[in-house]
Amino acid sequence: MKVSDLIQSRQVNVIEKFANAAKSEKSGGKNTVNFGDTMKEFLNAVNDGKIESGQKVADIIQGKSENLAEAMSSLEESSISFQLMLEIRNKLIQSYQEINRMPV
Repeated sequence: MKVSDLIQSRQVNVIEKFANAAKSEKSGGKNTVNFGDTMKEFLNAVNDGKIESGQKVADIIQGKSENLAEAMSSLEESSISFQLMLEIRNKLIQSYQEINRMPV
């Protein structure tokens, strides 16, 4: 497997993690989505990815692992997750500012 294919599959995993974090919980037969919980789960997924990639890099440095491609793809996945989180934050801030500018 080429490194570019591995990175591309990791990018898909990032999007799937976000989609899974956005799944709604069923309560009383109705689908409800709690935005705060969704964002919290997504932030936890981003943080877990960062920790995992850091551990893989540490394993390479310490000689516990020789799978450099996996460590690099994990770093890329972590970076993409963080960039996605920043973009979502920026859109939320823009939306809030736009709502504030609306006349009441």
